[in-house]
Amino acid sequence: MAAAGCNSLGESLARDDGGDAGPVTGETESVARDAGPVTVETLDAPGSEAGRTTVPEPGRVTFVEFFATTCGVCASQMSVVGEAHERVDDDVQFLSVTSEPVGLTVSADDVAAWWADHGGTWPVATDDGTELARAYDATSVPTAVVVAPDGTETWSHAGPTTAATIADEIRAARGGESA
Repeated sequence: MAAAGCNSLGESLARDDGGDAGPVTGETESVARDAGPVTVETLDAPGSEAGRTTVPEPGRVTFVEFFATTCGVCASQMSVVGEAHERVDDDVQFLSVTSEPVGLTVSADDVAAWWADHGGTWPVATDDGTELARAYDATSVPTAVVVAPDGTETWSHAGPTTAATIADEIRAARGGESA
């Protein structure tokens, strides 16, 4: 079943009207990919400090949600991702990332304002060169990814999902420990 989704990351970079590109599949992908670490810039926004972080963080479960400020589905998923964030402890690297060309079509302040307007309370980062998105084959937004402490990607999902699913996938990446 197809889920209403947003632009592919390539389309979001090419389009300037901010419109949705149409449906994307919401199928869950079980993967065993080891993408290796990528450093991204974090923004000064609610729950986030300006700086840099490496994804995945070695020895921790990592959750990454790829989003765009022009994506209506991403905006509606913010409460879901926020609920999942509340369900996991601080031992999880929890991050949302935009691959929008910050500084060209959108400013860091614009992303931070969108983040605040949509209830973000966890770290948010930019992936201007799309290196992280390419590493996890995140070709559309929203896309959620879970990475085990050993750096192996254990779950990926394009389109809307639920807080329970995110928490379950984080738990599974921990080897069944409570999320």
